[in-house]
Amino acid sequence: MSRLTTVTRRRARVVDRAVSAMLSKVKGEPARALAQVLRSHGRSSWALRGLNSKRSIRRAYAAWTLGLMRERESGSKIIPLLQDRSIDVVVAAARALTLIGDSKAARAVVRAVAPRRRPRGLPSWVAVECLCAFDESAASVVTEATAHPQPSVRHVAATVIGTRPLPQAAPVVRERLAVEDDPRTLASLVAALGRIGGATDLPVLSRFAHHPHETVALAAVDALEGIGLHSSVEALAPLVADSRPRLSERAAVALTELGPQGRERLLAFANAPGPAELPATYALQLTAMRSATRGLD
Repeated sequence: MSRLTTVTRRRARVVDRAVSAMLSKVKGEPARALAQVLRSHGRSSWALRGLNSKRSIRRAYAAWTLGLMRERESGSKIIPLLQDRSIDVVVAAARALTLIGDSKAARAVVRAVAPRRRPRGLPSWVAVECLCAFDESAASVVTEATAHPQPSVRHVAATVIGTRPLPQAAPVVRERLAVEDDPRTLASLVAALGRIGGATDLPVLSRFAHHPHETVALAAVDALEGIGLHSSVEALAPLVADSRPRLSERAAVALTELGPQGRERLLAFANAPGPAELPATYALQLTAMRSATRGLD
């Protein structure tokens, strides 16, 4: 440690590049030690000054450096970059806040998804990654975002609710399902309900399994499989005969995961000519292949 913190100025640049590369891969005490090396070389001061640079690449690198160093006190200074004119800077700032874990930035991250002054917002996957990294104090912000005027923001909020997950948001998800008109957001809300809902939500999920938009219907099938109750078998069985190949095959595969009752339904379909014959046969053969592979393992 003493050798790394006392290298000459010329060699410090080489050390800083190597340390920064390692910081993105380690956590805990090693990460704190590496961050201390960067502080001893003045990288914190350099990064704070760089947040106001006229060059976008410098602003982005400065924000990322502070994030790698887990400089919590710098979170309030990084937040304004979420509205930067450069999308690269916005992404770097969001990922830096993810590393820092500053939940005070949750509302700013939500605003960055649908900015007023830029044609492009923060990519949804970055926003989801960031909001999932924050503590429970960000849950209320995520729940409120399900009613945002912009569909992109509502989609991010619904995805976060199902990914973390946030069970306390279940009543809000049920309310939003009744009024949501964006298919992508609707699919995320259905998927979220499958993660945080229960047996009382089976009628709602069963209804969405017959939705005309295939993405929504597939999300409902996944949710019904995830809940895994006997009623799920009754809801999924009619879908095996659906005219949409992806949906019928996915429903058939879901039935194989719901125990003997689901497989009995598939055997009946496979032995009777009709639209459900091929999807049922496919799912049963797939299950047999998987079982054989597990046996070999």
